[in-house]
Amino acid sequence: MRAVLKHNATTAAVATVFFTISAIAWEADQSDDPTAHDAAKLSLLTLGPDQGAQSLIEDIREIEGLDAAIDGQGLTLLASVEELNQAINDLGAKIGEMEISVALSSDILFDFDKAEIKPTAETELTKLGLIIREKRTGDVTIIGHTDAKGSGSYNMKLSDRRATSVKNWLVNYAQINAEVINTEGLGETQPIAPNVKADGSDDTDGRAKNRRVDVMIQTRETLK
Repeated sequence: MRAVLKHNATTAAVATVFFTISAIAWEADQSDDPTAHDAAKLSLLTLGPDQGAQSLIEDIREIEGLDAAIDGQGLTLLASVEELNQAINDLGAKIGEMEISVALSSDILFDFDKAEIKPTAETELTKLGLIIREKRTGDVTIIGHTDAKGSGSYNMKLSDRRATSVKNWLVNYAQINAEVINTEGLGETQPIAPNVKADGSDDTDGRAKNRRVDVMIQTRETLK
């Protein structure tokens, strides 16, 4: 009997939310309508965490521009289409037919010769976490790279530790499932710029470009 009552309460809650949203003059293709956003948020908060709100998450995500997550006080709308697009632009993400790729500078993420995430890197990683949560449909691959300074074996280990650090941050602070993230360290083996100039002198700009962490996010759709 309790199970039936709980099911009926949840069903009524779902109907209430979508009735409330649809009752307001809002066209579905206008995802940035603040009136609709406010109506959705009010309806979700009214339900509360124990009144069927959990079951609404996936339904609310079907409304373009809205994302919902449970917190200690109920449901909170987290990301708009504008915020997602801003994160993509800020990180210079490349949108492919089947994946999104992001290249993060190791100089932003780590101190020299270290693999611990710098506090100042949290802004970049928060944006990365947002993109992963909103667009991932498959695995996430994180690959660390270094410049050619130092031994090859040392750089291989350093790049691997850096890739793992990025994964751990995403798991701990962006709530990304650890099981979907793969890491690899390639050291200095795949440079994207020269480490030395033609005359044999040090190419500091080239080495800075080679110190990076590449992130590939599998997705079945192309962003518009």
